[in-house]
Amino acid sequence: MSHVIYNSFATPKSWKFWTISLFAVGAQLVFQTPAFAQTVQSYKNPQALSPIQSIAARLASDGVYFNSRYLGEFAANPTGGQRQGSDFAGELNFGATADLGRIAGIQGGSLNILFTARNGRNLAGDTINSSVPVQQIYGDGQTYQLTLFTYNQSLFDNKLQVSLGRTELANSFLQSSLYCNFQSNALCGRPYALGKDTSTSFYPLAVWGANAQINPLPRYYLKVGIYQSNPTLNPQTSHGFDWNISKSNGFLVPIELGYAWHPNGGEAENRYDIGVIFDRTHYTNPIYDAQGQSYLLNNTSPAPEYGRVAVYAQAQQMVYQDASAPDRNAYAFAAVLFGASGDKQTARYGGEVGFVDNGPFSSRQHDSFNVGLGLIHYGNNYINSLYDVRLADGGTQRPYQNLIMAEINYNIQINKWAAVQPNLQYVIHPDGLAGSTYPQANLPNAFVVGIQFSVDIGKAFGFDLN
Repeated sequence: MSHVIYNSFATPKSWKFWTISLFAVGAQLVFQTPAFAQTVQSYKNPQALSPIQSIAARLASDGVYFNSRYLGEFAANPTGGQRQGSDFAGELNFGATADLGRIAGIQGGSLNILFTARNGRNLAGDTINSSVPVQQIYGDGQTYQLTLFTYNQSLFDNKLQVSLGRTELANSFLQSSLYCNFQSNALCGRPYALGKDTSTSFYPLAVWGANAQINPLPRYYLKVGIYQSNPTLNPQTSHGFDWNISKSNGFLVPIELGYAWHPNGGEAENRYDIGVIFDRTHYTNPIYDAQGQSYLLNNTSPAPEYGRVAVYAQAQQMVYQDASAPDRNAYAFAAVLFGASGDKQTARYGGEVGFVDNGPFSSRQHDSFNVGLGLIHYGNNYINSLYDVRLADGGTQRPYQNLIMAEINYNIQINKWAAVQPNLQYVIHPDGLAGSTYPQANLPNAFVVGIQFSVDIGKAFGFDLN
């Protein structure tokens, strides 16, 4: 749904009504929906299974496991940005994992496949005019596509894991299960400077890639990968099936060294890691033309470039746990990425910090309360080039150097398969880089009201037997 459809909501009184209504619904769900009980089904008791669960049980016994999810995200900015409006974006995915040990006797081997279908609009582009979406489910093709098709192999008693096929770099490097507790792509999208400083591929757009993880000692790991860069991929037309390698403009090599372990009762790891991404791709300079002048100002072509480097560090740690209910716990996390190639990169650094409280109330042990902050710091020369364009168009303000995005949300687990997450976001210094022209003045900070809902379709239809 585009912002045009929601134009009738743009008066202050109606914005207050919709904002209060969304959060009233959320509060009602929190305080009136009883905490659901986790049930455990058993393959050994077929009489307890529904017909669909029986099918799932037979497939699982043969080594095939299905999964599916729908995620929808509404967002509106009652104040700030270039103008006011609202948008909706959604994604349906469907995938399967095949255990090759059961199917073909290849112990430790598996095949993974995932299809996605996205639709909807992007509030950050349509109304706020900022380059980082406030709906993380938007981007890389509002269409259906093959997002994952990989072969995975575990060797030497899990001391070596190898994965190769159609995938994306950010699926295995600079990642955490905590980041997507948020609707903002400044948090779910990892330090968003990664996409501005390298040619990294992101979900759901797949490229050829491979990685290997070595676990030489308990808790320590070293992971190395190589991934294709293909700027010609068009998911709207190829739908993930353009597997040609001749159109690649280079490759990326990420390396990550980490220390990780799984605390008792925690869904997420405690982990500390550092990494580097060597981007060996051909690309265009974000600032200069071949004569070393601003191509934006002179209306010339950007200079061709080759090779960039980004380094990063991550940390996440359980900081609280209820001794009587280990599932009730809290994590803190932080990540930072530095562009190490100077003017060849748009952003000099970016980062994010956050807090995730699982089971904030004893009566709501499956809910979570989440707070996060993301930052992009643009390079001096990049900001200078934008300033030159603004001056040439009659503007006077120097562009802001930092884009800061904050979010606070409460995830309400209605039952085992459905959740609703009201959220509030605040975009400080929208960068003006999502529109067709650069704005003549800095845009006002944007207040965003959002609500995310998710349905685990596999669990809803009884495919989850754990």
